[in-house]
Amino acid sequence: MTTNQKHREQAVLFVDDEPAVLLGLNRSLHNATFRRHFAGSAFQALELIDSGDIDIVVADEQMPGMSGSDFLAIVRNRQPRIIRIILTGHASLERVIAAINNGQIHRFLTKPIETQQLVEILEEYLTALRLQDTKTALNSRTDTVGRWEWDILEDTCSWNESFARIMHTRLDEGNARLPSLFSSVHIEDRAELLSIIHNCRDNAQTREAEHRIVTPDGEVRWVIQFMDVFRDGDRVWKLFGMLRDITDQKEKATLLAERMVMLQATLSKTVEALGRVTEIRDPYTAGHQARVARLAKEMGRRMGLDSRCLEGLETAAKLHDIGKIYVPAEFLTKPGTLREAEMNLMKYHPEIGHQIIQDIPFSMPVANIVLQHHERLDGSGYPGGLKEEEILPEARILAVADVFEAMSSYRPYRPGLGPEAAMRELRTGKGIAFDPTAVDTLEGIMEEHPDFLSSTRAMDNSD
Repeated sequence: MTTNQKHREQAVLFVDDEPAVLLGLNRSLHNATFRRHFAGSAFQALELIDSGDIDIVVADEQMPGMSGSDFLAIVRNRQPRIIRIILTGHASLERVIAAINNGQIHRFLTKPIETQQLVEILEEYLTALRLQDTKTALNSRTDTVGRWEWDILEDTCSWNESFARIMHTRLDEGNARLPSLFSSVHIEDRAELLSIIHNCRDNAQTREAEHRIVTPDGEVRWVIQFMDVFRDGDRVWKLFGMLRDITDQKEKATLLAERMVMLQATLSKTVEALGRVTEIRDPYTAGHQARVARLAKEMGRRMGLDSRCLEGLETAAKLHDIGKIYVPAEFLTKPGTLREAEMNLMKYHPEIGHQIIQDIPFSMPVANIVLQHHERLDGSGYPGGLKEEEILPEARILAVADVFEAMSSYRPYRPGLGPEAAMRELRTGKGIAFDPTAVDTLEGIMEEHPDFLSSTRAMDNSD
C-alpha cells in the first residue's frame, strides 16, 4: 500500500445514464464522509477507474451501450480491488444474480433505495477496504522480517519463511539446533553472535547484533538482529529473535561516508585556495590567516570547544580576510595611515567575506564568524556594532587571535611590535573590547610556548 493510498480520502463512483439520478445522489449524499464521483456512461466511468483513485463503483444495470454488469466485469479485470455494486430493478434481477455468481459484482441493490441505507452499505465496504489495506501493509512489512525461536528447555529451534530466505539456510525442522540455525553466519562473526545470544539468555535482557552472512553463491550480506526472552517467573524458557537484511542500508551508508570524505577534502582545498587569494594580493600578510587559524584553534581547544566548533573556528580563521579581495591592492600595501575614506572601505571587508562564503555548506556558521571577527565586546567594533553575547564565541576567539598575530607581525605602515607588546595591548582591552577568557587563554599559550608564532611561521614556510 502506498503512502498516497494510506492517507487519501476514500472515493465512490456512481454510474448512471440519467443525469437526474446522479444529481439526486449528489444532493442526498452531500454529508457523506467519502468523496463522490459521477459518470453518465460506462465508457466515461472507465477513464476514472484507470486513475486508480476509486474504492467502490455503484452502477445502474440498465444503461445504453453497455449494461452495468458487463461494465463491472471490465472493472474487475482492470482493478480487482474495487468493490462493485449494481443498482437494479426487478426486471433485470436474473442477469444480476448471474453476475454475482460469476464474481463480476459484490452486491446488488434494488431501486429505489433509502439514502441512509445506501450510506451504511457503502461505509461498511469502505471500512472493510481500510482494514484490508492495513493488513496488506502490515504483511508487506512483516514479510521482510525473519523470526526465530529457541526453546531452551527442549533445545530446539523454529523459524518463519522470511528467516530462511534472509539467512539463506535450508533446515530440517525436526533436527535444528542453535548452531545450525546460524550456520550461514560469517565465520568471523559466528562465535560473537552465539555469545550474544547466550548472554541474552543468561541475563534475560534484550540484545542487538549486526553481523554478516554468506550466501550459497559466496555473496556477503549484512543482517541486524534483536533478541529477547520469554520467562516463567525467574526461569527463562524461550528466546526469540527478529532479523532483517540491512545490506542496502550498509552500502548506502558506506557510499555516503565516502562522498562525505570527498566533499570534505574538496571543501578543505577550496578553503585553502580562497585563503591564498587574499595573500597573493597582499604579500605583506602572507601566512597571516593560516597562523591565526592555528592560534585560534589552540585557544578554542583549551577553552573547551568541541571538535565541530573547533573545525568551524579554524575554517573561519583561514578565511577571515577573504573580503579584502574587494579592497584595492594599493590600500592593502600602503605605507602610513589610511585616509578616512580608505579606512571605511577597508572596514567593509567582513561583510564582503560573509557574502562570498555564506552559501558554502559548512557545518558551522563560518560566514557569520567571519562577519563578526572585528566586533568588540563594548560595541566599538564593526560592521554591526555588536556587544558581548551578541557576538559568537568563535568570533570572540578569532578577534583576539587576529589582533595578536597582526600586531606581532610586520606591516607596510609599521614594524612588527612583537608578541609582548601585542599581549600588553590585549590585556589593556581585556573585558572591554576583548573576551577575557580568550585573552587569558592566549596568554597561557604564550607563557608555555613563547615561540608559538615563530613556529607557525616555520610551518608556513615549509608548506
